[in-house]
Amino acid sequence: MTAKFSNTPWRTILLLLLLTWTSAVSAQQDPTAIGYGFVSPNTSENLKFHQAIKGMNSREESALRLKAINLSCVVRSRVQAYRALGSWSDGAEHSIMLRVKSDEATLRYLLARMGRDTQQKYVIYFHPQADGQADLYTLRPRAGARNLTALTNALERAGIPFRTLVPSQEGTIVYIIDLDRDLREKILNAARTLRARVSSQPGKAQLFGEDSREQAKVVFEQDIKNYETKNPNLPATCDVQKTRKLSHKKAQKAQVS
Repeated sequence: MTAKFSNTPWRTILLLLLLTWTSAVSAQQDPTAIGYGFVSPNTSENLKFHQAIKGMNSREESALRLKAINLSCVVRSRVQAYRALGSWSDGAEHSIMLRVKSDEATLRYLLARMGRDTQQKYVIYFHPQADGQADLYTLRPRAGARNLTALTNALERAGIPFRTLVPSQEGTIVYIIDLDRDLREKILNAARTLRARVSSQPGKAQLFGEDSREQAKVVFEQDIKNYETKNPNLPATCDVQKTRKLSHKKAQKAQVS
């Protein structure tokens, strides 16, 4: 689809065809498909929208992205982490979106570690599965659509309560997890309004944690313990491995000299 199609029945047909095609492709995916995780470094209550946008360029945001990337060595799979803005009907917070090719258990482990380390109440992930009971929609608005406030307002007017906006060089990509599969028509309407390309895939989505940070920490640590018991002797994080290698090289040079 391209922007030259207006809001006509033809555009709706094209959207539906694309959704059908994407779902068919995702049904062929293996257990180590590319999963998505969403977590925020924010611990402030009632963050204002402009504060959330400002937080996307904060030190804590950069530190969280680096933490996610360093976990690549632990799970033996490249973790990509992107600046993101999570928003809902009455709030927003700066976040990161991570992508990793792994099984569901590993994806959950990554989110549990990050949720614990950033003192979060909840984290959420989506893992593609042909028989999954949730859908992940990806909207790519027309080129140049970068205004996060305008995009958020348009999604809110469309009746989409939760969404994550990820800025990119080409524009802004919108990710929507439809936990109950009741947002399809609203998402298609939003796509038409934004003149956005839209795709979807079925899978399993899980929001986990607790309403208090103390209780959430217990949940996260139990998940971490369960995974590490089943997968003993996991490698260290990438930064720790790098430090060890540098120390080893220095020791070797000292012996030679």
